[in-house]
Amino acid sequence: MRTTVISGSATFGALAALITLAAPPALQPPFPVLFYLKFDVAEVLDLSSFMIFGPSAGLLTAGIHALILGSVGGSAGAGPFGASLKFLGVLTTYVGLLIASRFGRRGLVGTGLKMTLSSLGTRVSLMTVANYLYIVFLAQVVFGMNYLDYPQFILSQAGINLTGAGLIEYVLALTAVYNAVHVVFSVLVSLLVVNTLLTRAPNLLQTGAWITRLLSPAVK
Repeated sequence: MRTTVISGSATFGALAALITLAAPPALQPPFPVLFYLKFDVAEVLDLSSFMIFGPSAGLLTAGIHALILGSVGGSAGAGPFGASLKFLGVLTTYVGLLIASRFGRRGLVGTGLKMTLSSLGTRVSLMTVANYLYIVFLAQVVFGMNYLDYPQFILSQAGINLTGAGLIEYVLALTAVYNAVHVVFSVLVSLLVVNTLLTRAPNLLQTGAWITRLLSPAVK
């Protein structure tokens, strides 16, 4: 990667981590019921880096974002456990963006639709598998914690008393809904931000953005 790309993606990653850690609750609203799941506007920076600089730079941005969060103790979203899941969420969204890039150029609406649907499919499916592995193995072995203790307590406070396989299925289902809503927001907002940069300030992207291979010439 060129120096400008590396510095740009690193800046995006550091800024994304700062937003995750310092943004007010209004910018990180909790998901209903499982309120430890938060909608993080900082993902827009992760995806914007991918769309502007390309997959390798996007991976660097997400890695720096997660590394900073992982070094900070705290609740979900900070510390190694939350940071690892956040990184996987972004990574599985990237997979969807890469798949969408295989289907040729479209206008802004068409590009947004194919990117959203593709990322929706990859993030929800792959993160459901990842969360299941965290529940049954990784959380306890790698991070020394029981993944289900806190969601079980939260659900019980809402009058939902589940154990065993029923609890696992319920948590996975709610988390899948959370990921679905999050990815739709993150992809569409990122695309609008990057497209605005392309149309209003094209000189900022002197070498051309990765997203231009998906957008028809009229949209650039």
